Order: sequence, then C-alpha cells, then structure tokens
Amino acid sequence: MKLLDARVNGIPRQVTTKYGDKSVLDVATSEGNYTIWRPAGDMEVMGRRNGERVSIALDSKGKASLVEHCSTAPQQAQMGFTAPVETPETTRSAEIADYIQRLGKLYGHRLTTAANMSTSIELEAPQIKDVATTMFIQTVRHFNL
Repeated sequence: MKLLDARVNGIPRQVTTKYGDKSVLDVATSEGNYTIWRPAGDMEVMGRRNGERVSIALDSKGKASLVEHCSTAPQQAQMGFTAPVETPETTRSAEIADYIQRLGKLYGHRLTTAANMSTSIELEAPQIKDVATTMFIQTVRHFNL
C-alpha cells in the first residue's frame, strides 16, 4: 500500500454501471492519473472540487482508494493570520503533526476497507474496529511507517 498526494482532476460525477450507480472521482498524482470508484452518493467523493488536494492509497494491484481526511489547512490561514516564523522546533512539530495526520488517514482508510469487506458473517462495529486496527498495525509494520 502506498499513500500519495493528489489533486482532483475535474468534477466528481455519478455513473450507471452494470453493477449499479457509482460515484466517480478522477485524480492526478506525480505518478499518473487514477479514477476512484465509490458507492452512489458518496459524500467523500461528491463533495470534492476541481483542483482540491486529496490523499489516495494505491494497493499492490494499482487500485486507487480515496483516503478520508480532515482539513489540512491551518486554522490561522483560514482566519487571515500570517504564518509564524519557522524554527527547527516548529519544523519538527510540523513533521510530527504531518506524520500523525497521515497515520490518521491510513487508519481511516483501513476502517473504511474493513467496513466494506464482504464476509460470510455480518460484522458488528467493535469487530470492524478490531479488523481495521489489525490491518493498520500490519500496514505500519510492513511499510515501516
């Protein structure tokens, strides 16, 4: 699994396929263009704007998935304040914050994956959380994140 920064390329759309209606989002990364397919009406996809920055995860087969995220814009910038002067301490703090945010995105992706898994039994919320946590830990260990 690889996490990539991407930009939305175009307007999200709804399409009808032989498998039913789907929400579709096209994104561009430094490694190429990808299409994200989600269930119809998915707000994570349909709420995006052209040019917006998003994070995607690529699996071993090259399938792209949207990583749900929190706003990455600092609150100060949204309110019109100027950015503080960067020092080594603030740079390190920013690196730590970025690392924590990326781990949060990865866990959110694992949670979505666990919730959408097709199994012979229906999983309850605590079981889904346990599966997602296990996948998250294994991913972090495997990729030395």
